[in-house]
Amino acid sequence: MRAPEVNLSELSLHPRRVVEQLEQSPSRSVRIRRREKDKPDLLLVTAERAEQAAAAVSAAVAILVELMRRDVETTEVLPAAFPWARYLSAAETRAFAGELAETLERAESLGNPVPVAALVAKWKQTAEAHADPEVAEILRRKHHNRQTSGQSS
Repeated sequence: MRAPEVNLSELSLHPRRVVEQLEQSPSRSVRIRRREKDKPDLLLVTAERAEQAAAAVSAAVAILVELMRRDVETTEVLPAAFPWARYLSAAETRAFAGELAETLERAESLGNPVPVAALVAKWKQTAEAHADPEVAEILRRKHHNRQTSGQSS
């Protein structure tokens, strides 16, 4: 369900027309395009739809966190949700699952998805490093050197 799109100038010149598009849109939203390349587009959404989306996310997070706490086989679930996680070791997958459950719960309580996005991006970068044989070898040597010198990783 893709939101209709309008330019920012159309919103300022014809606000009633844009509101009509918003109300007729199945997603109850309108994407506001900005011409400046360094500025992101905006999304105009009804308050009711925003509240519904927040309630749905809150419910999904609560269920997911509880499932993860009950130690559902995260080494199978996470790679199904994030195919790149197959490059992580079993220990890394368990660590990712624990951090994800905790971060989801905390971020949801704040109403701020940024910590979750940052965590997923961090673990994806780790998987990308493991997927590149040259980088993986560098990491393996670095880890091996830490272990032999008595440092923890």
